[in-house]
Amino acid sequence: MTDETQEFFSKSLFSGSCRDKAFQSPSLVVVENRALIGECLALCLQNKLRLPVLTYPDVKSWAEDPLGSSACAIILSGLERQISEQFEIIRELCRRQTGVPVVIFSDTEKKDQIAKSLRCGVRGYISSDTPLEIAARAIKLVIVGGVFIPAALVMEEDDDVEPEALGSAKFEFTPREYDVVRRLLKGESNKLIAHELNLSESSVKVHIRNIMRRLGVHNRTEAVIALGSIVQSKTGHMENPPGFFALGPAR
Repeated sequence: MTDETQEFFSKSLFSGSCRDKAFQSPSLVVVENRALIGECLALCLQNKLRLPVLTYPDVKSWAEDPLGSSACAIILSGLERQISEQFEIIRELCRRQTGVPVVIFSDTEKKDQIAKSLRCGVRGYISSDTPLEIAARAIKLVIVGGVFIPAALVMEEDDDVEPEALGSAKFEFTPREYDVVRRLLKGESNKLIAHELNLSESSVKVHIRNIMRRLGVHNRTEAVIALGSIVQSKTGHMENPPGFFALGPAR
């Protein structure tokens, strides 16, 4: 962590948030330094989500505002020009605010940028050309524990992924693990996977842990990204993918 980032977070800007939050209604926080865009985004989301929306020009302004402690999700918008310099702050923000999911609104869908954002702890990555209805649903999904990212990062056009598309001496998945992999790539929750495969949820979790171990990743989101990359390299079907990809809460 740089000295500047350390200084930013060492000032206890988030102190008291848990105490204050109990007395406030949940609200959505939009961080956007372009006032007009921020206000327009806030009005649209407030209308769709039926939640109060607070806008701030930067993270520091939000963190210093007592009202900001009511955040149920944080939308970081307009970071394109400085996002490479912001990853450290994003990572620390996600680490400290574990109960408040962070979502990035962006004009680009650069795979490396999306992947790095997810590794920092971001729970949603929504491109600016996403329809409002889908963006609102994506935020709802993130608030209840899901993950939302552009499908270009992880999916191919075909819904069904054949074992050959994932075939590799490095990853020797069992037939049942292949069944789970197919459903992970469709964004299904553990509960739905268990229902469709006639398994217990605990068995599904074991299969997912085994899949993550084979892939050398640490969480479900990283597993899906890795699987999507394998499918792309094997099939080349990522040129015109569906627009969006959602991961349900792991329940």
